[in-house]
Amino acid sequence: MAMVTTRAEERRCVALLFGLLLAACDGGGDVGAPAVDVPVPAVRATGFDSGPVKTAAEYLVEPAFANADVARGELLGLACAACHKVRADEGTLVGPNLHGVFGRPAARVDGFPYSPALEQSGLVWTPVSLAAWLGDPAGFVSGTTMAFTGYASAEDRRDLIAYLLRATQ
Repeated sequence: MAMVTTRAEERRCVALLFGLLLAACDGGGDVGAPAVDVPVPAVRATGFDSGPVKTAAEYLVEPAFANADVARGELLGLACAACHKVRADEGTLVGPNLHGVFGRPAARVDGFPYSPALEQSGLVWTPVSLAAWLGDPAGFVSGTTMAFTGYASAEDRRDLIAYLLRATQ
Protein backbone atom coordinates (compact mmCIF):
# COMPACT_ATOMS: atom_id res chain seq x y z
CA MET A 1 0.00 0.00 0.00
CA ALA A 2 1.45 3.37 -1.03
CA MET A 3 1.65 6.15 1.50
CA VAL A 4 0.27 9.49 0.37
CA THR A 5 1.75 12.59 1.93
CA THR A 6 0.84 16.19 1.45
CA ARG A 7 3.21 19.12 1.26
CA ALA A 8 1.94 20.22 4.67
CA GLU A 9 2.82 16.81 6.17
CA GLU A 10 6.26 16.96 4.54
CA ARG A 11 6.84 20.45 5.97
CA ARG A 12 5.77 19.27 9.44
CA CYS A 13 8.23 16.35 9.22
CA VAL A 14 11.06 18.64 8.12
CA ALA A 15 10.20 21.10 10.90
CA LEU A 16 10.16 18.27 13.45
CA LEU A 17 13.54 16.96 12.25
CA PHE A 18 15.00 20.46 12.28
CA GLY A 19 13.68 21.00 15.81
CA LEU A 20 15.24 17.73 16.96
CA LEU A 21 18.58 18.73 15.47
CA LEU A 22 18.46 22.13 17.14
CA ALA A 23 17.52 20.55 20.46
CA ALA A 24 20.46 18.16 20.13
CA CYS A 25 22.83 21.06 19.54
CA ASP A 26 21.64 22.76 22.70
CA GLY A 27 22.22 19.66 24.83
CA GLY A 28 19.45 19.05 27.29
CA GLY A 29 18.79 18.44 30.92
CA ASP A 30 20.36 15.50 32.72
CA VAL A 31 17.38 13.23 33.31
CA GLY A 32 19.06 10.47 35.26
CA ALA A 33 22.17 9.18 36.91
CA PRO A 34 25.34 9.42 34.81
CA ALA A 35 25.47 6.59 32.30
CA VAL A 36 29.18 7.01 31.56
CA ASP A 37 30.87 8.37 34.64
CA VAL A 38 33.32 10.98 33.36
CA PRO A 39 33.85 14.54 34.55
CA VAL A 40 32.69 16.85 31.76
CA PRO A 41 33.19 20.44 32.91
CA ALA A 42 36.70 21.83 33.19
CA VAL A 43 38.32 18.66 31.84
CA ARG A 44 41.34 19.01 29.59
CA ALA A 45 42.13 16.35 27.00
CA THR A 46 45.89 16.61 27.47
CA GLY A 47 46.81 13.93 30.00
CA PHE A 48 43.21 12.67 30.11
CA ASP A 49 42.84 8.97 30.94
CA SER A 50 40.74 7.59 28.08
CA GLY A 51 40.48 4.20 29.72
CA PRO A 52 41.38 0.92 28.05
CA VAL A 53 41.39 0.77 24.26
CA LYS A 54 39.21 -2.11 23.08
CA THR A 55 37.33 -3.14 19.97
CA ALA A 56 33.80 -1.88 19.48
CA ALA A 57 32.52 -5.42 20.08
CA GLU A 58 34.32 -5.53 23.46
CA TYR A 59 32.81 -2.19 24.51
CA LEU A 60 29.33 -3.30 23.41
CA VAL A 61 29.23 -6.14 25.95
CA GLU A 62 29.90 -3.74 28.82
CA PRO A 63 26.65 -3.25 30.82
CA ALA A 64 26.34 0.49 30.08
CA PHE A 65 26.36 -0.08 26.33
CA ALA A 66 24.67 -3.49 26.25
CA ASN A 67 21.67 -1.92 28.00
CA ALA A 68 21.68 1.38 26.12
CA ASP A 69 18.83 2.52 23.89
CA VAL A 70 20.53 2.23 20.50
CA ALA A 71 17.44 3.38 18.56
CA ARG A 72 17.39 6.55 20.66
CA GLY A 73 21.13 6.91 20.06
CA GLU A 74 20.53 6.71 16.32
CA LEU A 75 18.03 9.57 16.58
CA LEU A 76 20.54 11.60 18.60
CA GLY A 77 23.09 10.77 15.91
CA LEU A 78 21.10 12.80 13.39
CA ALA A 79 22.83 15.85 14.85
CA CYS A 80 26.19 14.18 14.12
CA ALA A 81 25.08 13.25 10.59
CA ALA A 82 24.80 16.93 9.72
CA CYS A 83 28.63 17.07 9.72
CA HIS A 84 29.94 13.47 9.88
CA LYS A 85 29.64 10.27 7.86
CA VAL A 86 30.08 6.87 9.53
CA ARG A 87 30.80 4.39 6.70
CA ALA A 88 34.32 3.92 5.34
CA ASP A 89 33.33 4.67 1.73
CA GLU A 90 31.40 7.89 2.44
CA GLY A 91 34.27 10.37 2.76
CA THR A 92 34.08 13.49 4.90
CA LEU A 93 31.71 16.42 5.24
CA VAL A 94 32.23 19.43 7.51
CA GLY A 95 33.69 17.00 10.08
CA PRO A 96 35.86 13.92 9.57
CA ASN A 97 34.47 10.49 8.76
CA LEU A 98 33.84 8.55 11.98
CA HIS A 99 34.34 5.04 10.57
CA GLY A 100 36.75 3.15 12.85
CA VAL A 101 36.89 6.01 15.35
CA PHE A 102 37.07 3.83 18.50
CA GLY A 103 40.68 3.17 19.44
CA ARG A 104 41.99 5.76 16.97
CA PRO A 105 44.05 8.73 18.14
CA ALA A 106 42.21 12.04 17.69
CA ALA A 107 42.87 14.10 14.56
CA ARG A 108 44.07 11.18 12.45
CA VAL A 109 41.76 10.99 9.40
CA ASP A 110 44.05 11.61 6.44
CA GLY A 111 43.36 14.79 4.53
CA PHE A 112 41.07 16.36 7.12
CA PRO A 113 42.14 19.81 8.42
CA TYR A 114 41.97 19.46 12.20
CA SER A 115 42.52 22.28 14.67
CA PRO A 116 46.01 22.41 16.18
CA ALA A 117 44.35 21.97 19.61
CA LEU A 118 42.87 18.59 18.67
CA GLU A 119 46.05 17.50 16.87
CA GLN A 120 48.06 18.19 20.03
CA SER A 121 45.52 16.78 22.49
CA GLY A 122 47.03 13.29 22.76
CA LEU A 123 43.47 12.00 22.93
CA VAL A 124 42.49 8.44 21.95
CA TRP A 125 38.82 7.87 21.11
CA THR A 126 37.22 5.48 23.59
CA PRO A 127 33.72 5.62 25.08
CA VAL A 128 35.20 7.46 28.08
CA SER A 129 36.93 10.15 26.01
CA LEU A 130 34.02 10.43 23.59
CA ALA A 131 31.59 10.90 26.50
CA ALA A 132 33.73 13.75 27.83
CA TRP A 133 34.05 15.24 24.32
CA LEU A 134 30.30 14.99 23.65
CA GLY A 135 29.55 16.67 26.98
CA ASP A 136 31.39 19.87 26.02
CA PRO A 137 33.74 19.69 23.01
CA ALA A 138 35.11 23.24 23.35
CA GLY A 139 35.60 22.88 27.10
CA PHE A 140 37.26 19.49 26.76
CA VAL A 141 39.67 20.56 24.00
CA SER A 142 40.02 24.31 24.20
CA GLY A 143 40.63 25.67 20.71
CA THR A 144 38.74 22.96 18.82
CA THR A 145 36.91 24.09 15.70
CA MET A 146 33.95 21.76 16.27
CA ALA A 147 30.88 23.97 16.62
CA PHE A 148 28.65 21.40 18.38
CA THR A 149 27.88 22.53 21.94
CA GLY A 150 27.47 19.06 23.42
CA TYR A 151 24.94 16.86 25.17
CA ALA A 152 24.41 17.71 28.84
CA SER A 153 22.66 14.40 29.52
CA ALA A 154 24.89 11.43 30.36
CA GLU A 155 22.08 9.17 29.17
CA ASP A 156 22.07 10.90 25.77
CA ARG A 157 25.83 10.45 25.51
CA ARG A 158 25.61 6.77 26.48
CA ASP A 159 22.88 6.02 23.94
CA LEU A 160 24.67 7.94 21.20
CA ILE A 161 27.97 6.17 21.92
CA ALA A 162 26.23 2.76 21.88
CA TYR A 163 24.84 3.64 18.44
CA LEU A 164 28.24 4.89 17.20
CA LEU A 165 29.94 1.71 18.46
CA ARG A 166 27.69 -0.21 16.06
CA ALA A 167 27.53 2.26 13.17
CA THR A 168 31.25 3.09 12.85
CA GLN A 169 32.63 -0.46 12.67
